[in-house]
Amino acid sequence: MKKGLLGLLVIALTIVGCQNYDDQFDSLNDKIALLSADVSSLQTISASVTSLSSKLDALAGSALTDEDLTAILQEVADVQAAVDGIDNSAVETEVANLNQEVDDILAKLNDLLSANAFYEGNLVIKNLGQLANAHELIKTGADDPTVTVRGNVDIVVGSGGVTKDSIASVNLILAKLRSVQGTATVTADADADVAALTYVTGDVHFNGTDGKANVKADKLMTIDGEMIITGINGTVSYPALGTVGSDVTVVEVASKATVTTLSLASLTAGTVISAAGQLILPGATNVHLGGTLPAVVTLAKCVDFNHSTGGSLGDLALTLGGAAPVMTLGATKLTGTTVITTKGNVNLPNVTEIATTSLILSTAASEFHFPACTKITGTVSVSAEGTVMDFSSLKEIDMHHHGAFFHGITALNFPELTHFTTATSTVATLTAPLATSFIAPKMDTTSSMISMKDAANTISVKNIADLSQPITYTFANFAKTTELTVGSQTGTLDVSVGADLATLNFTGSQHTPAGEDNQTNILSITVSNTKLTTLNIGATSYLKTLNVTASALKTLNTAGAIINCNVNNNASLETFAFAHTHLQGDRESSVVIGGNGKIASVDMGTLSKVGTVSVTGNAKLTALTPPSSDVLATSLATISVTIADNKLAGTYKPATAPTGTVTYVIPEITSPVLAAFKSWIEANAAVDIAAPFG
Repeated sequence: MKKGLLGLLVIALTIVGCQNYDDQFDSLNDKIALLSADVSSLQTISASVTSLSSKLDALAGSALTDEDLTAILQEVADVQAAVDGIDNSAVETEVANLNQEVDDILAKLNDLLSANAFYEGNLVIKNLGQLANAHELIKTGADDPTVTVRGNVDIVVGSGGVTKDSIASVNLILAKLRSVQGTATVTADADADVAALTYVTGDVHFNGTDGKANVKADKLMTIDGEMIITGINGTVSYPALGTVGSDVTVVEVASKATVTTLSLASLTAGTVISAAGQLILPGATNVHLGGTLPAVVTLAKCVDFNHSTGGSLGDLALTLGGAAPVMTLGATKLTGTTVITTKGNVNLPNVTEIATTSLILSTAASEFHFPACTKITGTVSVSAEGTVMDFSSLKEIDMHHHGAFFHGITALNFPELTHFTTATSTVATLTAPLATSFIAPKMDTTSSMISMKDAANTISVKNIADLSQPITYTFANFAKTTELTVGSQTGTLDVSVGADLATLNFTGSQHTPAGEDNQTNILSITVSNTKLTTLNIGATSYLKTLNVTASALKTLNTAGAIINCNVNNNASLETFAFAHTHLQGDRESSVVIGGNGKIASVDMGTLSKVGTVSVTGNAKLTALTPPSSDVLATSLATISVTIADNKLAGTYKPATAPTGTVTYVIPEITSPVLAAFKSWIEANAAVDIAAPFG
C-alpha cells in the first residue's frame, strides 16, 4: 500500500508545486544511508561464510593436519563472533523511523490533495440519477479527500427528492463536503450529517421536514450569509459555529414545540431568532447561546439558560418559565431596558454597569446576583417576596428623575455604595417596602430618600448629609428605626424624631485642619428618644459636643476625641464607659456630669487637656478618677473643678479644742478621690512654670 502511495506522492509533487518536501526527502536519505551501513556489515559476514564453505569443499576427502584443523576452527570462531556482534536494534529503530517518516509525508499529501479537491458547479441531489452522478464525481472512501463545492448545494431526501432509504448513500456524499462557495440547502426526513463542512460563503438552510429529522454539522464554523433551521426535532446544536453574516433563524413545526435543546454557544457574531427581533421556543428546556440576543426571548419551559458572549447588551425582555431555572448572562454592561422574568435565580457575574432593569422573580426563593456591578444608571425594579440580593460591588446609583424599587427585598446590603446621583433639586428615592435593614456603610446620603418597611428596621450609613431637613427627609421610616449606625458624620445630627430608636452607633468625622473651634459637629440625645437605651461613640470619632440630657439611656460608651461632654439628668443611666480623649489643637475640653441617679463610677483617665470638670448630684457615684495629667491646658486657660453631692467615700476627723496643755488641731478630711484631684489641680497650677506665660 505504501509503495503505491509513494508513487502517487511523486506524481502529485510533480503536478502541484505549492509545497517543498526537500527537507523531508533529505531526512529519508539519511535514514536509508544508516540502513545501508548495516546491510554492508551483513554482506561482509556473508562473504566470510562463503569463503569458509569453499575451503571445506576443497578439503573434503583430504587428510587434515593439526594445523589445517586449527585454522578452520579459528575461521569458524571468527564468523560466529561477527554474527553474534550484529546489533538488530539499530536496524529495527531505523526501519520504524522510516515508516513514521513515510506516514507523515502521506498525511501531508492527503492534506495537499484535500486542499486542491474541488467539485465544479452546483451539487444537486433530488433523484437517484443525480445521486449516482455525485458518487462518480466525489469519491467517498475512507482515504479519499474532502471537497470544496464551487457552486450551490441543494440536497433533498424525502418528498420532492431521493427516497428516505437512500439517506445512507446521501450521507456518504455529505460527509465529503468541506466547504461550499455558494448556498447550502439540506432538506431531509431522515437524520443527515454534513460531518466535514466548515465554511459556507452563502446562506445555509437545514430542514428537518416537519420535525421528522435532524441535520447535523458539528464542524461548521463560518457562514457568510444567514442560517435558517426549519423543522428540526429535538436537539439543535452547532457547537463549532462562530460567525454568521446576519441571523440564525430557528423555525419550529407549525403548532408544535419540536426543539427541546438549542445550543449555539460558540457564536461570536450573529443573532439567534425564531422571528424578527425575537426568540420564542415553547418546548425548549436547555438554551445555550452566543452572539447577540434578540430583544425578546421567551422560553416557557426553560430550566437552563446561558448566554456566553460578553460586552454590552441592549434591550432585552427575557422570560424563563421552567421550574427553578438556572440562568447566566456573559454581558459586561446592560445598556438598554432589561426585563427578566423567571422562577429561579438571576446570575450576572460579569455585569459592571446596568441601565433601566426590571427583575420579576416569581418565587420567594429566588435570588439575583450582580457581584461585579459598580454603577446603576437607570430605574431598577425588583419584584419578588423574600428575594436575596447581591450588589456587593455597587458604588453609585445614578437616579436622575428615576428611582430604585426593591419590592421583594427584605435586607438591603450595599457594602461599597457611596452615593446616589440626582438632578439638581431632585431627590433620589430608593423604595423597598419589605426591607427591614439598609446597610451601606460607605454611603453619603446627599439628596437621598430611603423608604423601607414601616416597622422595626436597621440603618447603617457613612454620613447623613442633608441637615437642612429632619432626618425623616432621608429615611422616610426613621420613626420606626431601632438601630442606627453613622460611620463618619460631618455635621450636627438630630435623632430626636427616632421614637423607636434603641441603639445608636455614632462616629463623627474630623474637620481639618485641627484648630480652635474648627470641630463643629454636635450630637444631642434628649427626652424625645424615649426608647434609646444604648449609645456607642466610635473609637475613631471626632465630636465638638456630646449632649446627653434627660434621656432613657442605660449604657453610654464614649471613645475617640470629644471636646465637650455633657451628661445630665439621665435617670436610667447605669453604665458610663468613659474612654474618649481630647482633640489636640482645638480648645481645652470640659466634662459636666450631673444628676445621674444610677451611675456608680466614672474614670476620666483617658482625657487630657481639660479646663472644666463638674461632677455633681450623682447619688450613687462612689468612684471617680480625674483626667490625665500627660497633656494639660496652658496657663491661659481657666481651670474649674466642682465635685459635690455625690456618694464619694471619705473620712472626717473633727478639730481638737485647745486646753491649757494641748494646742488646737484643725479638722481633717481624707478622700482618695480628692487626693487624686489635688495632684491633677497642682499639675495644672504648675503648668508653663518652666516658661511662664501670662
